[in-house]
Amino acid sequence: MNVQPLIDAINFKGIVTGLTHDFYRYPARFSPLFARAAIEAFTSPGETILDPFMGSSTTLVEALALGRNAVGTDISSLSVFLARVKTKLLSGHDLDALEEWAIDTAPELSTRSPVVRHMDWHELGYQINLPWRFRKFAEQALNSIAELPTQVQPAARCILLKTVQWAVDCKKRLPTTPDFRERLIENTFTIVAGMIELTKRVKALGKEPGGIEAHQCAAADIGELQSELLRRRPPKLVVTSPPYPGVHVLYHRWQVLGRRETPAPYWIADCQDGQGGAHYTFGDRRRSDHDDHYFARLRTAFAGVRQVVHRDCIVAQLVGFAKPEQQLPLYMAAMEDAGFKEHDLGGNGKRPSQEKFWRAVPNRKWYTWLRDETKQTSEVLLVHRPA
Repeated sequence: MNVQPLIDAINFKGIVTGLTHDFYRYPARFSPLFARAAIEAFTSPGETILDPFMGSSTTLVEALALGRNAVGTDISSLSVFLARVKTKLLSGHDLDALEEWAIDTAPELSTRSPVVRHMDWHELGYQINLPWRFRKFAEQALNSIAELPTQVQPAARCILLKTVQWAVDCKKRLPTTPDFRERLIENTFTIVAGMIELTKRVKALGKEPGGIEAHQCAAADIGELQSELLRRRPPKLVVTSPPYPGVHVLYHRWQVLGRRETPAPYWIADCQDGQGGAHYTFGDRRRSDHDDHYFARLRTAFAGVRQVVHRDCIVAQLVGFAKPEQQLPLYMAAMEDAGFKEHDLGGNGKRPSQEKFWRAVPNRKWYTWLRDETKQTSEVLLVHRPA
């Protein structure tokens, strides 16, 4: 097969954008070009794709736009919220209501106006470390969202989520109130435009859109899902990017003015969390037995995936390593133990770990735990098939 589109996609260094991909800056996202290239290379319209670590749901969005079915799972309820918003096809009337809400709400956001506090979320700790004025803006906006039609409310929450993230996450200087109001409206137009673009792409297919499912579920438990789609059409392709060994990614928190963390995104999205960072990364990287714990969980996860995929399934995954020389062989052994064998992409008998399948990733939103001075994570495309 021609692997050049995959290689080009792996090495794409542009901004993640287009369709509904720009709804939220999820950590460690891969390019939509990678998902698109894999889907077009390994599946036909009507077949099913699985992403067992769906994160920002890039795979699901691309599958929908290309006329495929897709099932995504993640242990994060925030990931499931994003997937359902980003693959929801709203009507023109609903999108008009969304724009009207933003235009009416933005000017009313004020530090001086009274607000009905969300004390239940406050008492649970979801507002901790969120600067008070953005907490107040979020409460004001959320209270107004309750007046929208039910089917529009998740998209409005996503607009607010995107705006508060822009205001506080990894910022050295916080924006002003006028800046926040302006960005809320800008983000609304961006999200509405993305939804319109996705709807047009789906309609251009000339048939009913593929089935899209998003579940809060550990990869190890996929076989227990009550999914008619998985039962009727076992996945012919897995496109995913699991947690990276030895690489710290802050999936579940925003960082505010340094290292202060807030779980506010779960409050804004109306999701429950309550987990520590190691819950999302296959273990605490600081533990001396991190690799043993990580690869044990990886084996269990892909053994669960093996239960539901088609016998001719392709597994294409982008994986980053803090110490590739040590960790890549362990990763490949774990995949083999889970029931998958390495697949030769080029048909030439060479391993897909050759240089063209690797890239250095220095600027993604993660924090690599290394004992040397290297600040980059090495990321590689791995391709497997059921053994």
